[in-house]
Amino acid sequence: MKFSTALLISSISSVALAAPAPAPADGHHEDHHKDEKPAVVTVTQYLDSNGHATTAGSAAAATTTLTSSRRDSSEHKRGDGFQDGTVKCSDFPSDNGVVSLDWLGFGGWASVMDIDANTSSECQDGYYCSYACEPGMSKTQWPSDQPSDGKSIGGLLCKNGYLYRTNTDASDLCSTDQTSATAVNKKSDSIALCRTDYPGSENMVIPTLVDGGDSQPISVVDEDTYFQWQGKKTSAQYYVNNAGVSVEDGCIWGTSGSDVGNWAPIVLGAGYTNGESYLSLIPNPNSNEAANFNVKIVAANGGDVQGDCAYEDGSFTGDGSDGCTVSVLSGSAEFVFY
Repeated sequence: MKFSTALLISSISSVALAAPAPAPADGHHEDHHKDEKPAVVTVTQYLDSNGHATTAGSAAAATTTLTSSRRDSSEHKRGDGFQDGTVKCSDFPSDNGVVSLDWLGFGGWASVMDIDANTSSECQDGYYCSYACEPGMSKTQWPSDQPSDGKSIGGLLCKNGYLYRTNTDASDLCSTDQTSATAVNKKSDSIALCRTDYPGSENMVIPTLVDGGDSQPISVVDEDTYFQWQGKKTSAQYYVNNAGVSVEDGCIWGTSGSDVGNWAPIVLGAGYTNGESYLSLIPNPNSNEAANFNVKIVAANGGDVQGDCAYEDGSFTGDGSDGCTVSVLSGSAEFVFY
């Protein structure tokens, strides 16, 4: 079953931030932009618990605990980028800003799929092995030839036992996104923001963990150069779990009533195009429970933010009762959790 929500706010451009579904036949993060500049229109699409994706949390969980830390690119071996045909499919690439998702049970990968959307628990020949990047970064690898039925695939290709790039225009596996948004946590408990594996399974498994009193960058993807779904621009989407939920428990494909993963209360959207960033707070129609936090989008460091957007005491404020969007004309903004 598909849900859709339209949100209108005053701004100077028009964008749709479509939230993720786990690889449905017509699921995507589609953004529509128009030349005229009336209102921002946000259309959100979901699948309910009857979606046909593989349950990411069904594999045995690992005991590795992910702790939040600010990204320092100097910590990673970038060199000349990823070298095709040198890393075995059985070995997970651990540099270039790539993050291992041990708790999913896929050998560190975010998902493993072939062109027909068949899935595997390990990276094997003929399959695309999708991966996560550090907060504030996005994967660069996906094939230009995508399934005709609307599903998406992404990651490195396993061929003859070795990994190969699917986008040879990019040498590094992760690239830094626009630096126009940050998540700031003023609560004492940590908050797990779970970005969708897109293009790929579209399960919400890519973690940004914001400890209490800390902050982390949000991936504001450049929609003009990022993955396009059937020629249409796409954005980054995060499912925001209640404060206190761990990455291992929250960044999964959840079950009805669990209030985690695809049942988390709030969806956060972020994209950049035509010189502006668009940041959204959107309700998750899979969840009827109020979050145990408040969140607002505010200007940071003198940034120019148009529109008002907040979620307080279980309700949205600003220009839409069912969610809201702001545009960042210059500088940056913060998603402040409190």
